[in-house]
Amino acid sequence: MTGKIEEIKDFMFTIESDKGTYAMTFDTAPEGLSDVKDEVTVTYTGELSEVDAFTGTIISVEKAN
Repeated sequence: MTGKIEEIKDFMFTIESDKGTYAMTFDTAPEGLSDVKDEVTVTYTGELSEVDAFTGTIISVEKAN
C-alpha cells in the first residue's frame, strides 16, 4: 500500500491512502519506519480494515517512488 504517514506512535502508525485511513499496529517498529516521512510504501501481511484492528504483520516501510 502506498500512502501518507499521518502519525507515528510507539506501537502504531496511521497511513492515509486513496482507499482510506488505516491504523497499523506493531510490537517492534518495522524496518524503515524511522527513516521515512510523508509518502511511503508499506509491505504487510494480513488484511486492512478501517473499522477492525490490524492483525497482520508489517514487513517494511519505505519511501514511495
